[in-house]
Amino acid sequence: MGAVDAGRPPAVWEADRALGLVDFTLYPHLNHPEMEDTELSNIQRWASGIPVPTYAIDDNTAIKVVDGKVDVISEGDWKLINP
Repeated sequence: MGAVDAGRPPAVWEADRALGLVDFTLYPHLNHPEMEDTELSNIQRWASGIPVPTYAIDDNTAIKVVDGKVDVISEGDWKLINP
């Protein structure tokens, strides 16, 4: 892990890298009751500094990417946050 960023929670330091495999980043566990930093307002604040779209997804949501086409498969909550 690189330098610590005191402005962001530890769980998301360098998470905006998305492994370099896709042109978006992912923030999992949206609104999880046991994870205080997963409220949508916190994720939106974090995503505001990311230069690519961010998918905020709960534990009932998955992202499928085939040939560059992104599909959200969900029985829960999710939000696409554009830069």
